[in-house]
Amino acid sequence: MQHELESLAISDGVSYYYFDSGDVPGKTYTTLVFVPGLGFNGGVFRKLFPLAAVHRLRIVSLYRRDYNPTTSFLDADLAGLVSRTVEGQESFLRTQAVDIATFLVDFARKQHIPLAEGTSGGIALVGWSLGSLHAHAVVAHLDALRPSVLSDLEQYLHTVVCHDISGVFIGIPKPPGFNVELWSETDVEKRFKLFHEWVAGHFPHKNVTSGSIDDLELYKSTDKTYSMNELSPQEFVAFTSTKAFGTSDALIVSIQADVFKATTRRAIFDTTLAEKFMPNLRIRYMCGGASPGVIVWALHEFRKCLADPKPIYGPGAEKARDVKFKFQTEGNHFVFWDQPEVAVEQYIAIINL
Repeated sequence: MQHELESLAISDGVSYYYFDSGDVPGKTYTTLVFVPGLGFNGGVFRKLFPLAAVHRLRIVSLYRRDYNPTTSFLDADLAGLVSRTVEGQESFLRTQAVDIATFLVDFARKQHIPLAEGTSGGIALVGWSLGSLHAHAVVAHLDALRPSVLSDLEQYLHTVVCHDISGVFIGIPKPPGFNVELWSETDVEKRFKLFHEWVAGHFPHKNVTSGSIDDLELYKSTDKTYSMNELSPQEFVAFTSTKAFGTSDALIVSIQADVFKATTRRAIFDTTLAEKFMPNLRIRYMCGGASPGVIVWALHEFRKCLADPKPIYGPGAEKARDVKFKFQTEGNHFVFWDQPEVAVEQYIAIINL
């Protein structure tokens, strides 16, 4: 079944485009809303759509801002990022969080999706890779929502999943000496090609659950071809945006570390915010069994922080939300493309963890 892009205007100036696997007639179903990562649009999740209904799922995949045909950023929208100030960068993330939360509520209202009952029905927001930063920001900035949006969001959103979130986006520094040389490539198209070939590889880890960096492969993937390699250049471009990768996304990934830490603190380690804004919201983190080792390592380091977050997230930081982790033993960064059946089972399991 061919799915057509649909659109939803969340304000006078902003419309999000998205794919929607569709209603599941006669059944209570859960809606998974995916926010894609660096360089990729919502079409990358298309192999999940045929599997949705049989699992009582409705799958919605967003095109983030600057990913055509979703509304592009104006210079004014990016001014906070360009300013390189903490205030400007935090303001940008807050605006993205409000926009995505508004999309969730407007979509739920328009489509009359089932309300949340525990982890059944309602919405699970799934951020993948860079999209996890946007999902984190939604949790961090619930206090910025209009009361009507917040009250409706509380009826629908029960779980936020961060899939293969990069350590930098949660305030975890890189392993000592770690460096991937692709970021020094000045040509944007070549840099995106190098990035894709690296992040979409299959990394042969000894053990992804041990928490030891010595059990992880940080640099080299196996001889197995990287995900989406079977596509022609003309086919591949339909799922990507080199322009966004090299402009607005480049600004986002270069946000100051202190801003990422502050966002994570507000989302996970601020008891005042958690008690006041959607205290029952569940946050889940997962990483693939063959994803880049640096991602797996960072998630282990982040899990260790839950016991004592103060050294990284500052005085007064303490675990304030329902947080759990799953270190998958199979699937790489693009498991939803290479093994969609496995991916669906993983998403169902993490939502119910």
